Amino acid sequence: MHIRDTLTTITHTGAQVDDLDLRTRIIKVNTISLIIGLLVTFFAWFFYAISGKMEILIAASLEGFAYFSIIWINSKGKYDLAALLAQLIPNIATLYFGIILSAVIEASLLAIFLIGTSFLIIKDTKYRIISVALTMAVVILLQVNDEIHLITPLTFGITNQRIIHFSAVVVVFSLNILIIAFYVNQNDILVAELRERGEKLEKANDYKSVFVRETNHEIRVPLNAIHSISQLLVIQSKQQQELAPIRATAEHLCAASYHALEIINNVLELSRIEVGKIHEVFREPFDVKNWIDNIVITSQYIARNKGVKIALDYDRQQMPAQICSDKVKLTQIVNNILFNAIKFTADNSTIFIQVSTEKNICYIRIQDAGQGMDKEQLEKIFDPFFTGKSDFSNGTGLGLHIARYLVSLLGGAITADSSPGKGTLFCIAFPLVAFEGNKPAQPVMTEMPPLPSFTNIRMMIVEDDQMSQIYLTRYLSSLGCRLQTASTGQQALNVMQEQPPDIILLDSHLPDMDAHTLLKQLKIIPHLKDIPVIITTGDVFEEARDALLNAGVAGYVTKPIDFNVLTQEINNCLKLPALF
Repeated sequence: MHIRDTLTTITHTGAQVDDLDLRTRIIKVNTISLIIGLLVTFFAWFFYAISGKMEILIAASLEGFAYFSIIWINSKGKYDLAALLAQLIPNIATLYFGIILSAVIEASLLAIFLIGTSFLIIKDTKYRIISVALTMAVVILLQVNDEIHLITPLTFGITNQRIIHFSAVVVVFSLNILIIAFYVNQNDILVAELRERGEKLEKANDYKSVFVRETNHEIRVPLNAIHSISQLLVIQSKQQQELAPIRATAEHLCAASYHALEIINNVLELSRIEVGKIHEVFREPFDVKNWIDNIVITSQYIARNKGVKIALDYDRQQMPAQICSDKVKLTQIVNNILFNAIKFTADNSTIFIQVSTEKNICYIRIQDAGQGMDKEQLEKIFDPFFTGKSDFSNGTGLGLHIARYLVSLLGGAITADSSPGKGTLFCIAFPLVAFEGNKPAQPVMTEMPPLPSFTNIRMMIVEDDQMSQIYLTRYLSSLGCRLQTASTGQQALNVMQEQPPDIILLDSHLPDMDAHTLLKQLKIIPHLKDIPVIITTGDVFEEARDALLNAGVAGYVTKPIDFNVLTQEINNCLKLPALF
């Protein structure tokens, strides 16, 4: 133990520095110097003892002393000088002993050791090159001397010659093994550090995912109340003359809640991209004209706050009636591009959307009338968190980045063309796969769809957030529903045992149980197991949605709840057979 402590003290001489990389190189230089210094000193006296050659004893003793002095130089803080000498001394020694002992040893075999130490203890690339060049020069000089015999080597008897040759081979291989061992050890350290950092990053990423997921849910709950209030105000301001003066304010509030929802969705989408979650592409047939019409109508609702009109040019002759693609991803792509156009276009201007096809490629071009961008801005437009200035609303700078990523999953691309003062043209291109089946087209939304009548439909609202419960109740009551409410799963079960509803609106996260647990409870109760369940949730992750749909729910509505979407889900439940 005492010897180990002494060796540790020697090898760590001068290594009391904050820079970890420098400290490691100092320890390596000291270790190499100590080992070679001891080897050289031993063999100096050993070779002298068997041969009596003073040329070997004096030169080897000086070499050993020089190596020990390197440790002393490190103790004085002259780290660069010590590293330089650690390269210069072995090259000089190799040249000297390679010449005088050329009859018994092949000194050029030390080239691996010399070049290895150049990369191990010298950090600066320029000095590494110089050190390697010096080693190459030494090897060349040794070969030249072997050819022309400029300096005559020492001669030994047969026995001494064999002993020196064998000893020299052992030393050369030992030094080469030493340098390889250093590299292996350094590699093991780096691998361990990378593994540790990877584990830390993975843990941090898990924490971030949990944080994003929980924060997403917590934000969506109050946003759901704001969005519900704004939708009710818009509906009532159009139905009741006395509320007409607040219609514009209600529409502004509704548009703002839509914008907040887009920001939340984009942040969630970026978090999924960063953690490497693969987005599966779900291709399904849909009516492309109705699809783009619905997007335009929804966006026009927001654009009206700037006095902006959206003009759609749809190529009916070339476009097939239905295409097969991922409708959800295409919707997000177009929504992100179109909202960006609304945000940056001039007030009271027109945004032009052109949908066309050419050579089995579908093109959606969106042209705004904004200030445009210069070449430098255009190069950064798809970078995450890059955003321009807008008086209409501020964003996160994620929409275009996510749109480009999603369209790449569909095998397409997005391009942008702009110049200052001339607005910006975005072109979305993706493969066009026509659908020849008979899937019915989805109805096109109208700006103010007539409220359906759900008179005498018994509905159970299971929602623990009181504000969400209140405004869901107000909306559904206006449609004629007979409502029951509960704040916990057990309370809902108790009420439904006595008065079974026609439809259940179920929040996915309740204080006493989650949606999966309540669904299992419903399945074992004969008179409740066939009641369709619509999930209302702040969890928008695909895996959560798929798990609940696989569990047998009839519908899935994310918060903040769009009343039009909710109404459609209720209509679907009333038309479809029970799913349980």
